[in-house]
Amino acid sequence: MSLPTAPEYGGGFGAGVAGSYGRGLVGFVRALRAGGAQVGTAALLDADAALAAVGPERRIDIRAALRATLVRSASDLDLFELLFDSFYPRVAASSAGGQVLAQTPSDAAPPAAGRRLADGLASRQELRSLEAVRRRVMHEGGAESALERLKNKDFEQMSATELAAAKALVPELARTQARRRARRSQACGTSRRIDLRAMLRRRDLETLRYQSPRSEPRDCVLLVDISGSMSLYSRLFLHLAHALSRCPGRIETFVFATRLSHITRALKIAEPDRAIAAASRAASDWDGGTRLGACLAEFNLKWSRRVLAGGARVILLSDGLERDAAEQLEPQVIRLSRAAHQLLWINPLLRSGSYAPLAAGAQVLARHADALRPAHNIAALAALVRLLI
Repeated sequence: MSLPTAPEYGGGFGAGVAGSYGRGLVGFVRALRAGGAQVGTAALLDADAALAAVGPERRIDIRAALRATLVRSASDLDLFELLFDSFYPRVAASSAGGQVLAQTPSDAAPPAAGRRLADGLASRQELRSLEAVRRRVMHEGGAESALERLKNKDFEQMSATELAAAKALVPELARTQARRRARRSQACGTSRRIDLRAMLRRRDLETLRYQSPRSEPRDCVLLVDISGSMSLYSRLFLHLAHALSRCPGRIETFVFATRLSHITRALKIAEPDRAIAAASRAASDWDGGTRLGACLAEFNLKWSRRVLAGGARVILLSDGLERDAAEQLEPQVIRLSRAAHQLLWINPLLRSGSYAPLAAGAQVLARHADALRPAHNIAALAALVRLLI
């Protein structure tokens, strides 16, 4: 992994000039943020004041000042040390009697921090690539744009850069939500339905008042298969779940492979990648086998009455490959479909027009699901969101 350079981040670290340590502070903070560290403006101002207080003479004092002001979590320590050694190289004596900057060997970098920084730098480049695609779309006429090709490309065929760009598009899908008609109505001047109660309440029967039905977000329960065959699709779908959880309405999210895990609280984290990482830690059976019947039985027993009482839709993301007997799965699917307002089965294998549910578990889901939809690309996820309206 090649470490970031100061000019890339707009800084002047490592120039070997007295006083240059303070001029690239913004660049150093940008590098920390690229690695995932949460460094706000207040911390940046504190670091600037600390550098002014300790001066540029002693490297150990500069390190202590920046560490005290910029590191807010123990998980950021390795990243800080990696970047500090890169931006503040050690000073060693040269053969001419002067001083040269001795770079820290790249193989001495902590592996976890190195991967974290590499992912952050890749994300910055991927977002820049996405913006370039957007600008190209604005200048292209009727030809198929790169953005449209990205939306219709299968997740399994995408490169790491394209996957990051696809993740950036997912939050836009959550702008439209599933809504249902509420019991109460609202005043409306364009409706033809007379609001007699409002007229009586105001004791004015001469002035006609009107009302129209009011809609409210419909509750949704997401059941996401995180077995080995579904790992890539489930991670992209969890990005959609994270975006929906930031919108009005109640969204409950569960993941399952060999056991059921409730991850709604983990998805409340604002930053999507951190939220998905927290969800991964909460589910120890990620990339395992599939015990769909046992997991649905646990959901029906422990969670169904709590999360489906308000007429919620259930969205089940799975390829239907069940390890246990289908006889155990069918009664649980029937019970789930009866308790839910609607059971939607989302299957990435539908990307193929010749797909047929030949597996025993897939046949059970096909018999009892209210709708069957694909989820193999951005366009399929967008169609799913439109289906919920």
